[in-house]
Amino acid sequence: MRLPIFLDTDPGIDDAVAIAAAIFAPELDLQLMTTVAGNVSVEKTTRNALQLLHFWNAEIPLAQGAAVPLVRAPRDAASVHGESGMAGYDFVEHNRKPLGIPAFLAIRDALMRAPEPVTLVAIGPLTNIALLLSQCPECKPYIRRLVIMGGSAGRGNCTPNAEFN
Repeated sequence: MRLPIFLDTDPGIDDAVAIAAAIFAPELDLQLMTTVAGNVSVEKTTRNALQLLHFWNAEIPLAQGAAVPLVRAPRDAASVHGESGMAGYDFVEHNRKPLGIPAFLAIRDALMRAPEPVTLVAIGPLTNIALLLSQCPECKPYIRRLVIMGGSAGRGNCTPNAEFN
């Protein structure tokens, strides 16, 4: 049986690889993607996610999420990923659009409709997850597991980009 997952992401080049893995891994069932500001603005991460879904011909709903962090000033990693977040990659035009609701509400709605608890995979800043858990605590029983791409929350990083999320 495939593991149902929702993927919360800030697509720059690094997340593109993770998105491909989530789409094509036979053991995973990617049911929803959400974007968050991180590597670049949320408008750019959303555009990147839609471009990647189109490139891989993946019919997965996508919702745009938080534009700014909840507890600190915004910062990005454009110095690493380029101004677009996907420097060096050109994609064909498409008509795809995000869902018309904020990411945390899209996650809530999808969780409440799911026939079984879902694993949330967050590979960008955790703003959408924080909004979900603080604004929709009724969702907690519907979350099987929360998997994050994170590291040190304090000291220990050797460069400013070593732990961006």
